Amino acid sequence: MSLSLSAQNFTVKGHFTDVANDTLLIEYVKREPDRNVVNVSVPIDANGFFSYSCNIGWAYFAELSVQSNGVKSYFFFVPDESVEIEGQSASMTGWDIDGTGFYQRLNAVNRLMLPFDKEFDAARARYDKGMADGLDKAMLDSVRAAANRDINERLWKVAGQYIREHPDDEVSATLLLDQDYTDILPAIRMLSPEVRYGRFKDYIDGIDSMFSRLEKEMAAAESATLELKEGKKVPDFTLKDIDGNDFSLHSILGKGKYTVVDFWGSWCSWCIKGFPKMAEYYERYKDRLEIVGVACYDKEDRWKAAVDRNNIPWLQVFSPDGRTEVRFGVTAYPYKVVVSPKGKVIKCFMGETEEFYEMLDKKLK
Repeated sequence: MSLSLSAQNFTVKGHFTDVANDTLLIEYVKREPDRNVVNVSVPIDANGFFSYSCNIGWAYFAELSVQSNGVKSYFFFVPDESVEIEGQSASMTGWDIDGTGFYQRLNAVNRLMLPFDKEFDAARARYDKGMADGLDKAMLDSVRAAANRDINERLWKVAGQYIREHPDDEVSATLLLDQDYTDILPAIRMLSPEVRYGRFKDYIDGIDSMFSRLEKEMAAAESATLELKEGKKVPDFTLKDIDGNDFSLHSILGKGKYTVVDFWGSWCSWCIKGFPKMAEYYERYKDRLEIVGVACYDKEDRWKAAVDRNNIPWLQVFSPDGRTEVRFGVTAYPYKVVVSPKGKVIKCFMGETEEFYEMLDKKLK
């Protein structure tokens, strides 16, 4: 296949042999300067051909989905590269990939991983046939889980070996998640500075942040226990505020105001989206309401930048190790704990929910 670079700095061209007159839905997440989800619809012509070009500053892991059949595939978009793919939309394991240097190396590694993909497909086919034949679902689930564990353990070894032997190859970054989760952070540390802080920096930052949070959470869970219970006095914590001073939660209780403890992070798009409405309610009820934002699994510079960028007017503190989140039972973000003027936990809210604001109206009007 021949390639021609467009005026844009990334181009993907393709030919799906099993669809025509359709639409390719493309989605990827840009994290700089803020987390932003990009969605694009690309026409697939009568012969199954499509083309998409864009300007990107970092490598992104994109989801490709054909509208008519809903089949999803995942592919890296890399700046200053061009690629062509050909094959069935329903099975990316058989795609023929050609392109500039990165994609030629990626294609070679994909072929290295192809036997494992075929084993996963075979395990799924056996499961589907067993279900169609009316076999016991629990038994089929157990057999498939055992097969997948065996395949994964062998796949992890191959991926890990490639990364160790090719720390200067950007393709190693694409294999970070093809390992046991305990090996992901060590693998990131193996990458050369050119790979770690090059075109894949944004993608690797996301993985590093995610698994660093997980590592802290697991460590915190071993040494901290859940202390928060609705109807009981809220646990205290002492954390650094945005000026670097110690702040104690109990220092603001018992002064006639309700308190909301809001667990969030600069990496959490739903948290950020909720700030305008929270600011509205804070302004409306600030004579009877305190809000304490607790930044979780974050980096101090990104936390402070997010506070400044979003003009957050209420108190802000930084949780450095995940212990506070474990003690308060935080399992998703944002997570809001409503505390009475006497310091007792009234209710906890997971995610952005109208019920939280309805409670504030009921308590504070």
